[in-house]
Amino acid sequence: MSPDTRFCARLRPVAVFTLTTALASSLLPASPQAEEAATDLKAIKIFANFWEEMASKSATTATVLTDRDLDQPVTPDLDAVVARSANTVFQRANAQERLVVRGISAFDNALSDPVGYLVNGVPLPMGTIQLPHFFAAETVTLLKGPQGTAFGRNSEAGLLSFDTIRPGTREGVTVSLGAEGSDAGAAPVGGNGSAIWSGRIEDGPGLSFGLEAAHDPGVMSNPVTGSKSGGKSRRATGFGGLEWELTDGGHLRLTTMAEDQKFNKEQFRYIAGPLATERFQSAYSDPSSENRRSTVSAFEYHGVFDTFDLTAITGLATFDRDFRLDFDGSPLRLGVTSMDLSDRTVSQEIRLTSANGEALKWTLGVSGFRQWTKADFDLGSMSTFRHTEIDQTGAALFGFAEYALSDRFRLGSGLRIDHVSSSAWQRFTSPRSRLRYNGSDNTTELLPKFTAAYDLTGATTVHASLARGYMPAGYNYGFANSAASFGYDAEHSWAAEAGIKHQLDNGGSLALTGFHTTVTDKQITETIPGAAQFISNAGKAKIYGIELEAVAPLGRGFELVANAGLQRARATSFQTTSVNVATGMLMPVNWSGNALPLAPDVTWGLALAHRGEVWSGRISLSGSSGYWFDPGNTVKQKGYMTVDAEVSRKIGNGELTLWAKNLFDEAYYSAAASTPRGVVAEDGSPRKIGLNWRLTW
Repeated sequence: MSPDTRFCARLRPVAVFTLTTALASSLLPASPQAEEAATDLKAIKIFANFWEEMASKSATTATVLTDRDLDQPVTPDLDAVVARSANTVFQRANAQERLVVRGISAFDNALSDPVGYLVNGVPLPMGTIQLPHFFAAETVTLLKGPQGTAFGRNSEAGLLSFDTIRPGTREGVTVSLGAEGSDAGAAPVGGNGSAIWSGRIEDGPGLSFGLEAAHDPGVMSNPVTGSKSGGKSRRATGFGGLEWELTDGGHLRLTTMAEDQKFNKEQFRYIAGPLATERFQSAYSDPSSENRRSTVSAFEYHGVFDTFDLTAITGLATFDRDFRLDFDGSPLRLGVTSMDLSDRTVSQEIRLTSANGEALKWTLGVSGFRQWTKADFDLGSMSTFRHTEIDQTGAALFGFAEYALSDRFRLGSGLRIDHVSSSAWQRFTSPRSRLRYNGSDNTTELLPKFTAAYDLTGATTVHASLARGYMPAGYNYGFANSAASFGYDAEHSWAAEAGIKHQLDNGGSLALTGFHTTVTDKQITETIPGAAQFISNAGKAKIYGIELEAVAPLGRGFELVANAGLQRARATSFQTTSVNVATGMLMPVNWSGNALPLAPDVTWGLALAHRGEVWSGRISLSGSSGYWFDPGNTVKQKGYMTVDAEVSRKIGNGELTLWAKNLFDEAYYSAAASTPRGVVAEDGSPRKIGLNWRLTW
């Protein structure tokens, strides 16, 4: 490390402290009369078991993002969740996106995700990559641990629910325009704009709709081709809603959300070996790009009866993904890899929920889905093509009940009986063969959950839970070459946690939780002859740790939000086969004892915010210790910290915001892997600075 680098490293903490102090000083009103100083924190409520309860009294660990957290100049994505939640990592890379909660993740490019997702009550079977940005979000809630009594096959690590604003609950129009740029590349300035309208027709339904568009020119350049658009991206996100109020206090609601993304994929670069390039420089020889399109539509009926509420949600979720990618990211013309993926899922859920505040609270429901998936995967450099079609049908009966044994002590138990039946076939074509093989699976899972909560005082609650989780069986759409390597079985886990929650007198909160998860039948990839992979269920893992999350109003409009997580995520049994990068030969390996991918031992976040009548601002720091990108623990991301900041001033009905992401331009990788030609990596987001104007009337 050079003297200049060491000096910058030592200066950074001082600069962060100075910036925090300056922001606080600049935003602090000169006198109590100059600006309203009160900080109003509303009590946070959740629906972890489908009935409304205080988050501070629930036996479930929950991170809730309200409009205060989601009110950002540009629509946030899962980074906003990670900033508030301990022991979570969001990997945003051009190859894939995934949220890793408490160390649990799927194998690379799996078609399902250990985190379940609900958008307006509709499940997203493809996981993180199918989740739209949080445009027009009313609340976003992350429930940690298996949530089988709410959502079964994809909630082994947790359940994230995202609800858009209810039609008619807000009146008026909000328009936002912005520009942004980065000093990391010579690309032009990007921009964003959005409009949201909500209102209610007299004696008629509530309405809401909105549209957001964003363009980012990126910072990637390619000296080989002269291109400066390797990281360019465009996004359009829209939503619409219609709601009729019923005479019994219920409602009929129709919502739809759609997102279209287009971006270049020339973002991997070699960081070691003879092909290594500088930060934000690639050496692709073939154009690489991707399109993603998703829609989520829900039709919901909610009826209110004397002793229970009836809710029925009919959902349709679609997802399409197609890309072309330079095979090795080098100047060598070895061909391209391409994929065309299409998924359609229809779902139906009907549930009854107790509607009184007596000692017994309960929910009982049934759900079903039908899912069709098609995937074409062409590994052009190896002259192999795979066409896969998957047909899945699922049905579940679920219920949960909580009984108050006293004014302070509550016990809960629930069960989900989840059944998935699937069939699939694949056509494999290569210069030497043309094969077709089938696969099928019929799995029924019992997913119990037990909870306990005790109020030590009116402000302090201790809680504990034990739950069974699983990831569904699936099919190897990308690298199978026979019936034996085509299908794989379900993954299972048991998760236990215990914690304490405390409500502060000033409206703040403090939560401390310890957890322990044991994973069996873990889905892992094994390289096999013929440039193919076999997905087995030979892995086992153990994960345990503690996490702290706190919100503290400081008075005079200031608020401090903090989280910290410690965890140990290790494979207890992991014997597989892998390619020796030096020799190119297959060899057996024993990765037992290795750290799980994307599971840092330490994560933390700290944010100081101020809200006033005229001036507002926020500065946030987040970081983690080092972690591995691969199960073989060969490529590691060193520990790093990023700093974001923004300051806003209200002018009439408008608000002007100056913001910065990764303010000190911390260098880190969002993805990395070892290849025969060296280590490739995708650089994390550079420093970005933007200016946004928002007007509401």
